[in-house]
Amino acid sequence: MTRKLLFLNGIAIIFAVYHHSIYWAVTAINYWGDRFISSATPELLSIPNAFSLFLRITDQIAGSAVPAFLFVSGFLYSFSLDRQTIRQSYRLIQKRILYLLFPYIIWSTVTVVFRAIEGRSYTVVELIRVYLLGEADAPFYYVPLIIQMIILSPFLFKAVKKYPVVILSIAFVIQALSSIPWYFKILEITPLQSLNFLSVFKSSYLFSHLVWFLIGIVFFIYRQKIIAFLKKYLWGFLFLIAFTFFIGQLEIQQLMNASGNNWINSQASIVTRFFYSFLILAFAVFWENNASVSRIEFIGARSYGIYLSHILTIEICARLMYHILPFILGQTVIFLGILVFLGVGTPLLIMYVSRITPLKTVYSYLWG
Repeated sequence: MTRKLLFLNGIAIIFAVYHHSIYWAVTAINYWGDRFISSATPELLSIPNAFSLFLRITDQIAGSAVPAFLFVSGFLYSFSLDRQTIRQSYRLIQKRILYLLFPYIIWSTVTVVFRAIEGRSYTVVELIRVYLLGEADAPFYYVPLIIQMIILSPFLFKAVKKYPVVILSIAFVIQALSSIPWYFKILEITPLQSLNFLSVFKSSYLFSHLVWFLIGIVFFIYRQKIIAFLKKYLWGFLFLIAFTFFIGQLEIQQLMNASGNNWINSQASIVTRFFYSFLILAFAVFWENNASVSRIEFIGARSYGIYLSHILTIEICARLMYHILPFILGQTVIFLGILVFLGVGTPLLIMYVSRITPLKTVYSYLWG
């Protein structure tokens, strides 16, 4: 099971890099058209066609990256906490948080310096938010989020062990409530005052993401029963995956039509979030390891360092192509392929160099 989870981490980090690379592909289509000759226009993203469907479908699947990370974390922390006292659990948790914090602080600082060079200035309050809330760049929210979950994990583990159905049901309801303000924002609807309480659920990533960490815990505790159940009802489960995937695509198209937006990130959709849960469980249950996946496992073992460093990597690569190789911007698939390859490969190369130079003494502080 450990190898399977390591492989899942590897797939998830590739998905994360791809998902964030799509931002630059959409930027090229919407704003950099003067740099290349292409049939791609902003309107093509909102009209169903082979090009827009390719981007939307692959982005919807790639959006499962963080849910997959959380599922793996929930499972692995349950493995570590099983048969541990609360005091023993928090000794382990303290070490794990330090392991996460040092690279996070370093790469947040690198990102702040990079933005300052670009001309951005930070107030003291903004800098505090950078480190406490993960606001150096959008994906950095993951680190404060997983730290919150790790701190809660001993109590979550015990609660799930006693009341798995109740705890998971509450988590799914809270997640659904956290999605509703997203729909209001997309459709530019001013909610009724009676719905103002929803802002509480919107304001924290914990509410919208906790369910996947809990699914990891549930899967660890009841994995034999879950595997047997899903294998027994295989076709019904596969239907749920296909159904939520298809309905998610229809939903996004309808939201784009209603809002006039030519691109919508579907990660906050209630339907898509169910799709992520089913997809991750399908992988955990049905994927069989083989010798050919060792490279993905290698990447999975280094996913944390790649996650923290890939945002600046793909941004610098995209901007370099804008200035040096603008014709590639119009070749969306090639453009995305280059960004993903460099977004994963460049951090791995720097990690390798770090290991064979005097930097090896600080390797764990840089990459975790």
